[in-house]
Amino acid sequence: MQNAKNLAWLDMEMTGLNPDTDRIIEVAMIITDSDLNILAQSEVLVIHQPDSIIDHMDKWNTTTHTRTGLVDKVKLPR
Repeated sequence: MQNAKNLAWLDMEMTGLNPDTDRIIEVAMIITDSDLNILAQSEVLVIHQPDSIIDHMDKWNTTTHTRTGLVDKVKLPR
């Protein structure tokens, strides 16, 4: 699988767009070749955050992540 032309794609969901104050709440990765064929992929990892972080998300993130069920997953105990 090692090839200098392979690409690593990282997808993250966050509590907002400010890297200084917002937190990652979900992450996944896939590896593709240069033709975008999937060679490997990770499981989707949900990252627990305290209510104090989740409660301060903006309206768009709160609505979107609640609708997808991500907020409930993030609030689950580790």
